[in-house]
Amino acid sequence: MSTPIERIQLSDELWKQAQDTALTIFKTQEAEVGIVEISPGARLPSEGYSVHASNDEFAYILSGEVVFGTDKDAIVLREGTLMYNRMGTPHYTVNRGKEPARIVWILAPPRGV
Repeated sequence: MSTPIERIQLSDELWKQAQDTALTIFKTQEAEVGIVEISPGARLPSEGYSVHASNDEFAYILSGEVVFGTDKDAIVLREGTLMYNRMGTPHYTVNRGKEPARIVWILAPPRGV
């Protein structure tokens, strides 16, 4: 009998795969969970905004500092901050610091469901 528990070690190799791109690590019918490491000076997306029309977005800043901007406002998110962004809100994230920023993100419901 298999266990219903799955786990992934957030290794250096996984963080390399997530450098300046959102990497999905778990996906169910209810939620999608992933990581991203944003390099100093990088902006995601590089131009314009990202919009999740059907997904609420949550992000936890594991390390570093980023600016999270919408079409109306911008705020600084630091290590230890948990952020919520309502579905349909145009947004971007930029790392203006000198160190990479590591973020765990959740979309609910997941994309494509």
